[in-house]
Amino acid sequence: MMTEVERTREFMENLVYAEELILDSVQGLNRGCPVGDARKQIIGTEKNCKLIKLDSTFMSENPYIKNIQIGNWIVGNVCLTKTPIYESYKTYNYNARKRDPKTLTSLYELCYFSENMHIPTIGTVFPDMKWMGVEPCEMNTFSSFIEEASGKILLMGCGLGYVAYMLSLKEEVEEITIVELDSDVKKMFELYLKPQMNSKIHIVKGDAIEFLKRENLSMYQYCSVDIWHGAFEMFPIYLKCLLLEVHHPKTKFHYWLEEDLYIVLETFWIILLRKLVNSELTNKKAEIFTNILFDQNIETLEDIRKFILAPKRQFIKEWVLNHPKEAMNHKGFDKTLKL
Repeated sequence: MMTEVERTREFMENLVYAEELILDSVQGLNRGCPVGDARKQIIGTEKNCKLIKLDSTFMSENPYIKNIQIGNWIVGNVCLTKTPIYESYKTYNYNARKRDPKTLTSLYELCYFSENMHIPTIGTVFPDMKWMGVEPCEMNTFSSFIEEASGKILLMGCGLGYVAYMLSLKEEVEEITIVELDSDVKKMFELYLKPQMNSKIHIVKGDAIEFLKRENLSMYQYCSVDIWHGAFEMFPIYLKCLLLEVHHPKTKFHYWLEEDLYIVLETFWIILLRKLVNSELTNKKAEIFTNILFDQNIETLEDIRKFILAPKRQFIKEWVLNHPKEAMNHKGFDKTLKL
């Protein structure tokens, strides 16, 4: 009969193996992989990677796509265009990753259209790089915040003004203030996008972290932070924001891609937990993840399950408040990190 320690070791070995298999299956599928190839690539992991066919009305009936006219505009080194397309029958991100509550494995959703779709995007001229676009994943990952928010709202990061516009259509929303650091993005918004929107929306130039440090946010019911391009870039800024959140108790905070960040963090912790139950050493560069893990007093397999499935913001915030210097100075994920 297996002991608790042996069961825990076996479970962690199987979980790490499953996660590696799923990750290998979905690598490269989120940006233009033919649907036929995607279906072949995910054989054996279909429960963890859904391919969703979207009708063109998913885009065409969206109020922003329907009402905001996008040209080929350049301001400084920033370009706003509608030229890039989602090619027909190719797969793209559809939503933030999630975790299966039974198996603890990660879940992916990818989408495709049966016809070419033009997507408004913003990015730089040199180098020719896309920052973000009004696309299915963007729509989905902001939908719950847009649905919930009311009153006066603060948005950290402008982008194409999608969130601001969608919020401005709600009667319950009184005013939206955008804080944008990039002068070219701010000017682009003021010249071409703001005139197509209503008077609820205002934009100011500023750094989000500095704004949170010095400004009184008590007038805002909600604050949404979207100043990163993905989860890997997000983590150090997220720590700083959680540390500054406590100065604004009347404001409810939302972080774009927070769920996706948790999946990345949980992957680190799953690998660490496997090493810890096997009494293996971990890399010094993983110290922040190990320290947060140790604060949770994990001893049994049930503790591991509860930890992996638990909402992460509160206990990360508790660690941040207890270690403010480390939180403010953290540089982010080392992509060469070997746990």
